Amino acid sequence: MAKGNPRHLLYRSWPLLLAALLSTFTGRITAQAQFRYRQVNLTELTQRADIIVQGRVIEARYEGHPDYPHVPTVAVTLEVEQVLRGAVGQHYTFREFLASARMPRGKYGYAVGERLLLFLPTPSQYGLSSPLGREQGRFHVFRDTQGNDVVANEFGNAGLFRNVEQEAAREGLSLSAKHLRVVSMRRGPAPLEDFISLVKSLTFLPRTE
Repeated sequence: MAKGNPRHLLYRSWPLLLAALLSTFTGRITAQAQFRYRQVNLTELTQRADIIVQGRVIEARYEGHPDYPHVPTVAVTLEVEQVLRGAVGQHYTFREFLASARMPRGKYGYAVGERLLLFLPTPSQYGLSSPLGREQGRFHVFRDTQGNDVVANEFGNAGLFRNVEQEAAREGLSLSAKHLRVVSMRRGPAPLEDFISLVKSLTFLPRTE
C-alpha cells in the first residue's frame, strides 16, 4: 500500500490514537472520580505537578498531532509570567489531546490573551500533556470588581482548599496567617499574590505520583 495513502496514514496513527484515548479516558475517569468522590485539593495538585507555571496565552493552535494528523490536539503557548516549578523559559508550549475532533473552543478551550496558572505533568512520550485533575488544575487569572488580581479554577475553587492545612501540618509545614486566610475559603476567587505564596510553600512538601 502506498505510503501516502490516507488509509495507510490512519493505520500508522492508530497505535498513538489508541494509547492516547486509553490514557486520556483513564485520566479523565480518575479525575472525575476524584471530583465526585475525592476532590483533588491544592496540596495534591502541587505535590503531583512537574510544572507549575503562570502566563498569558499567546497562541492556541487546534490541529492534528504533528506526527499523527488523525489525532486531534491543541498546542498552547504561554508567555511566561512566573514559574513555581519546572525548567521553563520565557515561553512554554504544551500539547493537549482532545477527545473530540471538533476541537472545542468554548468554555474549556484555550483563547489567546487569557492568563492562566497551570499545574501540569511531564509530557508523555508522544509530547502530550494536560492540567492535572482536568479543569481542577487549570486556573484563570483575572481582575475582580475592585481591580485586584485573583485566581480561580474551572470549578470556582470549590473544595480546593479542603484539608490543606491539616495535610501540610502532617508533613511539618506550618502555614502563615495569610495562607490560613486563603485555605479557610470554601470557594470563590482567591487573591493571586497570596495564592502564589501558598503554592510556593506547598512545593516544599514531598512529591507524589
